[in-house]
Amino acid sequence: MEIFHKHKGESKIRISRELSEGEKLGTSNRKVRVKKCLDSLGIPCNLDDVPNIAILGAGGGLRAMIALHGTLQELQKHGLLDTIMYLCGVSGSTWCMSSLYKNGDWTEKLQALEESMCARLSKYTWSVPKATKMLLEAAKDENYSLTEFWAYTVVYGMLHELDKGHLSEQQSASENGNNPYPIYAAVDERSFSKVTEYSPATWFEFTPHEASFLGYGASVPMEYFGSEYKNGELKKQKEEKSMSYLQGLWGSAIGSKTENEKVLKDIFFGFFKGEKESHSPSKESCPEGIVKGFPAPTIEPEAGDMEGSLQSEPAGASPGGFSPDTKNKSITENIKGGGGSVVDFARMWQKTTHGLLTWKWGTNNNFLYKCSALDSTELVKDKVISLVDAGIAINCAFPLVLRPERKVKLILSFDYGPFEPFKALKQTAKYCKENCIPFPEIDEKLLQEPDNPSDCYIFRGEGAPTVMHLPLFNRVNCPAYVTEWRIRFTPVRCLYHVGDITKLLQSARLNVLNNKDKILQEIKYIVAHSRKEASS
Repeated sequence: MEIFHKHKGESKIRISRELSEGEKLGTSNRKVRVKKCLDSLGIPCNLDDVPNIAILGAGGGLRAMIALHGTLQELQKHGLLDTIMYLCGVSGSTWCMSSLYKNGDWTEKLQALEESMCARLSKYTWSVPKATKMLLEAAKDENYSLTEFWAYTVVYGMLHELDKGHLSEQQSASENGNNPYPIYAAVDERSFSKVTEYSPATWFEFTPHEASFLGYGASVPMEYFGSEYKNGELKKQKEEKSMSYLQGLWGSAIGSKTENEKVLKDIFFGFFKGEKESHSPSKESCPEGIVKGFPAPTIEPEAGDMEGSLQSEPAGASPGGFSPDTKNKSITENIKGGGGSVVDFARMWQKTTHGLLTWKWGTNNNFLYKCSALDSTELVKDKVISLVDAGIAINCAFPLVLRPERKVKLILSFDYGPFEPFKALKQTAKYCKENCIPFPEIDEKLLQEPDNPSDCYIFRGEGAPTVMHLPLFNRVNCPAYVTEWRIRFTPVRCLYHVGDITKLLQSARLNVLNNKDKILQEIKYIVAHSRKEASS
């Protein structure tokens, strides 16, 4: 049974375990395309027998973003991408997804989109005035937290673009059947601290149609996420969160708390001094802080306005901060460049300082505040919620695709994360056991070499989805270099040169190339098994 709390039609809160109407439409249209693809692969089946297959992209900063792109392109090359119903990401994988879904037919443009991504990531551009403008505007919101500062400095500095678009604008790309249906993962920090990653109450998901608490079956239309609600009634509508903000929220834990804290403090205090510590522009990898990965930029004023685009110094340039032109700029000059007032700047300073002291992230209005339909949960007492990177819980969002309503039969788990490659798998097995969710038994005898894993592990179980788990770096695609490449391509690295981007893409592609026949075999088995079940 669905319970709706209405205000103006589309702004209603939905209390239901059912999928959203938008997701139903998108997956229904996608099923037609999947059937056509299966027919072409020599796996004929009725529309009702089409299996739901999900790709899980793990977190891992830019490493995950780049690797997922390579994975998807190789699947497309071998005619397998159109067998996929769902694409679900954590942290860095969501950065790849959010970029792709700006294109309604991205599955047909992967080569061109990859070239665009490589050019953008390898040519460092960063506008201080643009970042300042976004920060000053964001700080006017009463729910400003470290997520905004992280999004408009660190993530902007890593992705080299500010995306002012909105997740709801991906509805067309997710409904037309051309692409897998996208799911973006987050966790509720308060629930995580109370009940850990093994409770559904911890998990939160975003789709182009809704933002939802997994454990409570409670959703709000994506356009109204962040607006003020009370007892299911919309009290104050707020502008939908930008994609840049959401990228910061989804990817807010690319390093440890110590690493993240150092990054923020380095940028924050350097920002207000008008300078940063001197760091070598050649040092892209930065275990002691992401800031060290930022090359020394130079400033090139744009014609007709005050905004400058920061670009990397050429090879051989001397180490520096923002640049000799900008490192001694006064706060007043930075304010002018960002189009704000002294009051705006002071407000941002005060709120960011408070955020650093309280370590407050992802603060948003709680659309379930005082919602009578859920009065048995403590959640309704909180006026605001704190949403953060799902990687702090389980770095691969199995809980979201294991919703029974999604009827997923095969999970392709691509592990791009910084942890030992079986950690998310073991955590998920425990999550499912504690919540009585069907999941194949994980034979730990097969997982004996975390430092030198194989390229593919397959787990099957009666009444449970089949899981294929593929670690990014393994003894098949990079023999003798597994440990070295894990360190070299650390998730807290924030700048990649073309050569390293190419190595990551190749590693991800090889995983698909070497296992495409196994994937095809599993699909054949699942279709045949579905037919057998239907006839019995």
